[in-house]
Amino acid sequence: MVKKKLSLLILILISGVLLGQEAPKDSVMKIINLSEVQISEEGYENNNAFNFYKQNKLSTIEDILSRIQGVNLIKRGAYGLEPSLRNYSGGQTNISIDGMRIYGACTDKMDPVSIYVEPSNLSGIQVAHGSSGSFNGSTVGGLINMKIKEPIILSSARPHGDFSQTYAHVNKALFTTATLQQSYKKLTYRINGTYRKADDYAAGGGLIIPYSGFEKYNLGGSLLYKISEKQKIKTDYLGDWGKNIGYPALPMDVASAVANIVSLTHQLTFKNKWVSSNEIKVYYNAITHKMDDTHRPYVPMHMDMPGWTQTIGFFNELTSNENLKIRLDAHHVNSRADMVMYPKGEPVMYLQTLPENDLINGGLSLQYLRNFKYHQEITMTARGDFFTQMAVLGPGSKQWKVFNTDVTQRLINVLKNGNLTYSKRFYEKIILQVTAGYSERIPSSNERYGFYLFNRQDQFDYIGNSLLKPEQSLQGEVSVKHKMQHVEYGVTLFYHHIRNYIYAYKLAHVGQMTIGAQGSKTYRNIDYALSQGFETNIKAHFLQNFFYINNMKFVYAQTFLGQPLALIPPLKLQQALRYAYNLYQFQVEHDYAMAQNRINSDFGDKATPEYHLFNIRVSKNFRIKETVLQATLACENIFDTNYREHLDIGQIPRFGRNFIFNTSFLF
Repeated sequence: MVKKKLSLLILILISGVLLGQEAPKDSVMKIINLSEVQISEEGYENNNAFNFYKQNKLSTIEDILSRIQGVNLIKRGAYGLEPSLRNYSGGQTNISIDGMRIYGACTDKMDPVSIYVEPSNLSGIQVAHGSSGSFNGSTVGGLINMKIKEPIILSSARPHGDFSQTYAHVNKALFTTATLQQSYKKLTYRINGTYRKADDYAAGGGLIIPYSGFEKYNLGGSLLYKISEKQKIKTDYLGDWGKNIGYPALPMDVASAVANIVSLTHQLTFKNKWVSSNEIKVYYNAITHKMDDTHRPYVPMHMDMPGWTQTIGFFNELTSNENLKIRLDAHHVNSRADMVMYPKGEPVMYLQTLPENDLINGGLSLQYLRNFKYHQEITMTARGDFFTQMAVLGPGSKQWKVFNTDVTQRLINVLKNGNLTYSKRFYEKIILQVTAGYSERIPSSNERYGFYLFNRQDQFDYIGNSLLKPEQSLQGEVSVKHKMQHVEYGVTLFYHHIRNYIYAYKLAHVGQMTIGAQGSKTYRNIDYALSQGFETNIKAHFLQNFFYINNMKFVYAQTFLGQPLALIPPLKLQQALRYAYNLYQFQVEHDYAMAQNRINSDFGDKATPEYHLFNIRVSKNFRIKETVLQATLACENIFDTNYREHLDIGQIPRFGRNFIFNTSFLF
């Protein structure tokens, strides 16, 4: 009874007041409310996320993404959560690092692109939903682009940086982060490193979730040379090494996950009538992912499942003084995934669960902004893409002969994307925005060539279909934003009609390969699917020291027959109330998710009950000459609630009560 009364009191306190504004740089804010915007340390309006995450080094990129409007996370373990934009994931979205295309190497989606970066690597995150994100590449779901932090040339050659140490008791996690930067007259460098190690975590009620620990190292480095006032060249390296990563929702863990990402960038600015800047980037990345079941008990048959991707590409982005942007890009990716089986007393067996294949893409984007009188503007974006893909002749392609299919035949797709946004400002404070768009995406490699890929959610093996058509999405969106002196809020409504939606069906006369699987499925295009919903956000402040921030998101999606789509999140509310006094910060947070009873039982969806979460954070800054020492104490999930999100594969509960201690030193 005391717990319920206290929960109600905190809920009323937080929900009944509309308060919040920009977070100061020493903020302990963890709730981030963002729309289709960029968040950055360097001049963007909505910079709450990085202002906080520079301080709390426990938090990952996934923590940031989960607080952005329209973004949810698909969870298979405590590490490697997969971003979902509204109800889109996988090949429906375009997730990149610094504009570079990167493809995960795991056929079970254990390694989304976002796991290979840390907050210390980045200066900002660009998120755009639906066709609004098609400037960087064809997509029906949208774009998440994580921007690598660029070293800055300063007048002083004195090195500066930060060091942070965090401990979380729920999984005995020890996280260490450090950065160092130094600049000279024309040359500057920046180095950052992160080490994370965690044991199995405890869910609400003290239940230990086995196979949920992990360990990883991350290293980033940038070197920038200023050729002249108008010209500079930069090289970046990002390396990430994960090992002994547990995935309790899946039948296998990960022995190692390695990413090596390198790029060379040339930036040029102009002082003429037509062109303001031009950026050229060439890049290469290699991902190696090795699944492992040697730590699992009662394994019917031991197997190894490694995967690889290698991507090489470039883009050239030109910006004119006439509000015109042009992007030309191309990339080539080679991917493959193996399975080596060791049956007891039998010869070793081998197959390629993803036959080796090559994908080549070239694209051209145009974006034009036109201003009109009476505070009106129109933004037009158009993109065309040419894709060619084929499996390489070898063991993987020969497997497909059992289905009388030649996957070495070249597949060619020409995709079209367009977006038109009209904006109107009323009374200098209200902005109305109406967007109409059309977008397409090709089937993913798994959907085309996957060979008996086991899906833990529905317990079926999946077989690809090289005859799939691209998905085609018609989209509409309306948003209203109102900014007053102390309160800012916005509402967005969206509707998507996706033709040729790629959907899974059971194969009646094809048996399974995985021991314990319930059968096999393949993919087909259905007539259409629908996706609609809304997002709201509030930021406000009062009495100078009190701040409030809030967002709500909801998606309703189904097939043309009225069947709910799988993994659709319920209505979710995230809010926080903060008090800042001198160098102290006090904050209380509340997360709420409604029950989700609209499920797709064919996919293995389970109904998810509602939950309330409450967190509290306290921090104190100590200024010591030119340095800052910050101490932070937090308690997440105060009431030790046993809960799970609807997008959590295997219905594994999330963290229980978690005490976090952090010390950060900036010099």
